[in-house]
Amino acid sequence: MKNPNPKPSLPSTPQAVFASLLTQLGEAGRKPARVPASPTTPEALAAALFEVAAGTGAALFSVWAAEDYDDASEDGDEAGDTGNGDDAEAEPARMRINAGITLFFIGEDSPDRVGLLGSERVPVRQAIDYALYRPLGQALVAHAKRGADPRLPDRGSVSFPAGSADPELMFRVSFREDALGTWTTALARSRETRQAFPSITSLPLADDAGAFLETYFRELNKALFNGQVVLLTGASGTGRSTTLRALMDALPDNVHALAAVEEPKGGTGGAIGMVRVGPELTVAQALRSFLRQDPDLLFADEVRTLADLELLCNGALTGHGTACVLEAKTPEDGYAWMTESLPGIPMMPLIVHHTRDAATGTFAMTLHEAKPTEDGGALRIVPWTPPA
Repeated sequence: MKNPNPKPSLPSTPQAVFASLLTQLGEAGRKPARVPASPTTPEALAAALFEVAAGTGAALFSVWAAEDYDDASEDGDEAGDTGNGDDAEAEPARMRINAGITLFFIGEDSPDRVGLLGSERVPVRQAIDYALYRPLGQALVAHAKRGADPRLPDRGSVSFPAGSADPELMFRVSFREDALGTWTTALARSRETRQAFPSITSLPLADDAGAFLETYFRELNKALFNGQVVLLTGASGTGRSTTLRALMDALPDNVHALAAVEEPKGGTGGAIGMVRVGPELTVAQALRSFLRQDPDLLFADEVRTLADLELLCNGALTGHGTACVLEAKTPEDGYAWMTESLPGIPMMPLIVHHTRDAATGTFAMTLHEAKPTEDGGALRIVPWTPPA
């Protein structure tokens, strides 16, 4: 007896994939206001995906492929019933490759939401024939100009509208190679997000210090995971939170980072899990939860108690990269907080100190580090100097 419900064939041409994707979006109530021309090549489909993502308000999209296994028993009757009941030898499951395009839409968090932000993600998925996956991946690599920044060889970018000096959206496109081809993830970043998460080198920090700090986080300097806490000190309103977001923005792809923040800005949807803290969820409670998840990096804005700082320092001493905002008038005051939170344990932090000139409103930042005294009996805070 023939199988009455054979599996339908998957769309295998750019036109068929795009038409089916538009149908899926329409059924989800996400049809774009402006529909691009039907693509006839993988290159045209790659460009159309960014236009559709921008036009539907998708927070991100991915083009992916993964191995799966079919249950051979599902097709047992397809070639006729030749089995002998329980005596028939079971057929092994057959490997197949699933591929597809998924757009993610993130529900807006309420202003008073406490806990994980951007957690309500609604996917719209479109399956594609695996034969199209590799050429589409290559087209996305070319369209996003992968590796245009030599410091980030697995990343590209696409602006929308194309060619705009200050685009409405800038897609940060990440690529990951595996045996199946190129897995692509594109994160939409609005003007608001780009302003909230500036580059480290755009901050009012000396060029050599800014370049060092950017490289420190982009390359995940091993000192980060060997107990070197990064303290962002200064008075309230001096730009400490902006610096913390810049450090987050410098991280490479495929890291597990969690952040506890009092006043989130710039939206969510990136690689960093952000949790809003407040009276109902304290920084200490959030950090304990984070540590149970064993992330690569921890961020906190802002540390207000010795207990908070002790948790962060313990996280740093157990292999987690750590950075936090701390109110302190001087770098030395910030270091004193740290030594009080963990008495008797020598810590060698990096300290980024923030100031604001009361007369002019000008912001300034300086980088500091801990060095042994001449007799080696203690540590002291000194201005950072470039490594020899």
